[in-house]
Parts: sequence; C-alpha cells; structure tokens
Amino acid sequence: MALQLQLRKVAGSNRLVVASAAQKPAKSVQFCTGKVCKKQGSQQLLKFAQDLGIDELDISDCGCLGNCGNGPSMVVLPEVIMLRHVNTPKDVADILAWQCKVDIPESLLRATELRLAGNMLAMGGDLDEAIDKYKQALAINPLRGKHMLHSNLSAACLQAGRKEAALQHAQEAVALALKGFHMAHIRLIDALYALGRYKDVADAVVAAEAKDASFKALPEYKTIQQALRKQNVAV
Repeated sequence: MALQLQLRKVAGSNRLVVASAAQKPAKSVQFCTGKVCKKQGSQQLLKFAQDLGIDELDISDCGCLGNCGNGPSMVVLPEVIMLRHVNTPKDVADILAWQCKVDIPESLLRATELRLAGNMLAMGGDLDEAIDKYKQALAINPLRGKHMLHSNLSAACLQAGRKEAALQHAQEAVALALKGFHMAHIRLIDALYALGRYKDVADAVVAAEAKDASFKALPEYKTIQQALRKQNVAV
C-alpha cells in the first residue's frame, strides 16, 4: 500500500506541514502531468525542479497519480510517497529538503524563480523586464544555473536588438555550460550570425561538435548548415 502524505496549509500561514515523519532519502521525484494537474501548473513546477540542477535526483514527469482536483501532485520514489497540493516552487524546495535530504540554498531558489519569471516575461514580449529579471538572478550569484541565465539573457538581448550583449552572454553560457547543454552553443551561433560573422559561426559549430558529438543530432543543426551554405561558408 502506497504511503500517502497530505500537504496542507496551516491556517494563517504559508508554511507547509507533512502529515508523516517519513524522512528517507529518495532517488527519484516525479510530477503528475495528467490533464488536471497540468492545468494547475504541474509542468511549470517540474521545469523549476529540473532547472535546479540537482545531480542526486532523477526528476521527471509521470502520468495521472489519481485523486484529481487535489493537485498539483508529485511522488517521491522508491518509497512511493504521494504529495498533494504542491502549488509553488517554494513547496517543491521544501519537499526536496524534507523527503530527499537535498539542501537547496535560498540563493539558488530565488535565482531560479527570477529566471522563470523572466522566461514568462520574454514569452509575453516584455523583453526589457525579462532582461532585468535575468540580471537580478545573476547578481545573486547562485550555486548552479548561471549558464542557463546567460543563455536566456542572450536570447532576450538578441530579440531586443542588442546583438553585442547577446554575443557576450552567449559566450559566458558556453564557457559555463556542462556537456549536453546545447542551447548555449545555439545562442552563440545565433548571435554571431546576427552580427554577420559567418566564419565564426562555422568555427562555433565545429567547437560544439567537438565538445559533444550529439550536437549534430539537433533539429537546429540542419538549419544552421543551410544558413551557412547561403553565405557560401562551409563547415
């Protein structure tokens, strides 16, 4: 029988209370992305948790966990600890600390919240405000995620027509990125192409391939090759 923990709000407080004292470490956390939980924001919470960059945990989505209407829901494995009403990034951070023994510094939590807020602003076309959020997050100097902040800053700056700033942040993203974070290289290529530095684009493609051969499998790779051919530049 699955152990179920119900999270509830304490009257007059934003603090979460867990109805069980089970505190075993966990290796996996899954967020329900069923129809109801998705409407309640579970995908955004999943993205938040994944973007924390916690190596000790496998964080992923899953199908409906039942008890619909009491979400967003998540489950901690292998103990199969069910958690309901996980409404905010702070709720997620508290759960990871209580149930998974993962310490998330307040600076990392705040920086991640700012980055996600910046993403929403950028999607809405408010680029200046988005850029400001990303810069606020970088000023915190979080333990993890600076490569993603620079990557997002590069994209926002490029959309805002600030090409040199876009290049600078893309270069920072590439320098900080771990193997497999291809978006940093995409940002660099986009900025260089926008500046008309096509030979440098070709060099950036070669460097990205050298760092991780899977770069060639990206859907964007073919588009980059086609764009360079139009400029008579070979890779």
